[in-house]
Amino acid sequence: MLIMRRRWSEERRKSRQEAEWIVAWLRDNGPASIREIVVALNSAGRGVKAHVIRRALLKSPFVIKSGEVILEGEKHSLYSFDSGLDS
Repeated sequence: MLIMRRRWSEERRKSRQEAEWIVAWLRDNGPASIREIVVALNSAGRGVKAHVIRRALLKSPFVIKSGEVILEGEKHSLYSFDSGLDS
C-alpha cells in the first residue's frame, strides 16, 4: 500500500508540473485556445493529457477565460495568464 501511495504522489507531482508548464506557456504566448495549447504541447514533445490541460485552465489562479474565437466555424474559448497584479 505504501508503494501505491508513493506512485500516486509521483503521478500527482508530475501532473502538477505539466500543468505549470501550460500556465507558463500561456504567460509567454497567450491568449490561446485549447487547440493552440495542444499544438504547443506537441511541438515541445510533451504529452497531451486532458486532465492536465483541465487542471491548468480551470484550477490555476493565474489563468482566466479571456474571450472566444471562431475556428473552422466553431466557437472556442481563449485563455490568458493573469497575475492579478495588473492595474
